[in-house]
Order: sequence, then C-alpha cells, then structure tokens
Amino acid sequence: MRAIRLLSVFALAGGLLAACGGAPAATATARGRHCTVTSANADYNGCDLAHADLAGADLQQDSFVRANLNDANLAGADLQGADLAGATYRGAVTTKSTICVNAQYGPCTRVGLRGPKKVSYL
Repeated sequence: MRAIRLLSVFALAGGLLAACGGAPAATATARGRHCTVTSANADYNGCDLAHADLAGADLQQDSFVRANLNDANLAGADLQGADLAGATYRGAVTTKSTICVNAQYGPCTRVGLRGPKKVSYL
C-alpha cells in the first residue's frame, strides 16, 4: 500500500512540475490552457495566449507546441530557437525589432516563425 501512495505522490508532483513550467509532461497538453508568461516559465505548450501582450519578452528556446498565439503582440520579442510546432499565430504582430525563430530580425514571415516543425500560417 505504501508503494502505491509513493507512486501517486510522484505522479502528482510530475504533473504539477509540468504545469508550473518545469519539464513537459509526456502526455499531450489540451489546447486552451491559460498560462502566465514569466521569465521562469519555458513551457507554454497548449497555452491560450491569443491577444497576449508579449512585446519585448525574452522567449528564447521556449516551447509553444500547439499554443494559440493568434493576434498576440510579439513586437520586439526574442523568439530565437523557440519551438512553435503546431502553434497558430494568425494576426500575430511582429516588428523589425522582433528576433524570429530563425534568428533573423523581423517582421517575421511564415518562414521566420516556422521553427523546427510545420506550423499554421500568419
């Protein structure tokens, strides 16, 4: 019985860690999860960040897998190396001071926001 309780505690801790921006959980994250953008959070997988003001944010190497970035303000944000696989970003605002996923200065094009895998169009 003790082993079962211990396993349950580890499973719960792993889920909380992933929800707080730690290591991503092995299971798929449902889209629409509301997330707070902080400098310590590198896991925005499945987050609903539509219309979010991310201007000037340092988002290097952060994971936005299947996130909703539609109409988000990415002016001046640093997205270099971010993973946008499966993310949507229609109407996202980028400027010449935005550093795109491909390390080029914006405004970011579809190619500039593509990341390592195919994502939806702007």
